[in-house]
This record gives sequence, structure tokens and C-alpha cells, in this order.
Amino acid sequence: MTSENHLPASTATEALLLDLEAQRCDAMKRADFARLREILHPGLTHVHAKGQTDDYDSYFRSGGTHVEYQQIDRSELKVQVLGTSAVMTGRQLLVAVRKDGTGTVRIDSRVLQVWTQEDGGAWRQIAFQTTPLEMSIA
Repeated sequence: MTSENHLPASTATEALLLDLEAQRCDAMKRADFARLREILHPGLTHVHAKGQTDDYDSYFRSGGTHVEYQQIDRSELKVQVLGTSAVMTGRQLLVAVRKDGTGTVRIDSRVLQVWTQEDGGAWRQIAFQTTPLEMSIA
């Protein structure tokens, strides 16, 4: 099966997921929580660089509310589509300033994400885990 632009379905899905990931990063930088709620799945498990874990509700209570994201760069992204699920891996460089003025956080990490599509609808990120390669807090 091919999409309108004649890409194989898996390639079109990979392109869609890469675009959604770019939108997720942009929404984080803009503190666009409404858009993040559309991209992230209600069953979300989000594992942070220091090992703390958030679900969907706790992510929105804590995620992004205590820092201002200045930079989120993704690279080396690979997507493996497995039916209605997909695994995305790659690097992430994140720089954020704490809103309480206590410093800047810089994390260079490897990231593992799982995306899911329910009932042929929108793809949403259901799992995220980051493993720091280098982390500094200034």
C-alpha cells in the first residue's frame, strides 16, 4: 500500500513520526501544553534523565513548568514501524534554564521512544526514556 505521495506505507509513517517528533520538540520550546497533550498518549510513561518517572497527568503537572527549554536538538533518529506501534531512537541535546533562576541544565542523551496508533487514528507517543551521555547543571 502506498500513500498519495507514492511512498511505501512504512516510509510515509516514518516521515510522519519524524514530523511529530519535531512538533513535540517545538511544542516543548514554546510551552505549548495543548499541542503536547495531542501528541502524547494518555497512557504515557516518561522516564527522565535522572530516573524519575512521570505518567501523562504528572508529566503535565511537572514537565516544562519548572524550566524554559532553550534548545532541543534531535539527531541520528531511526524509526522502526511495527504495525500500529513504532520505536524511535536517536540522540537529543537539551538545554533548559530553571525558571527559579538556579541555573541551566544541559543534557546530551540517547533517547528511546515508543509511538502507537489507535484504531487507525493519530499516532501518539506512549513511552519516552532518556539516558544521559553527558549532563551538566550550572
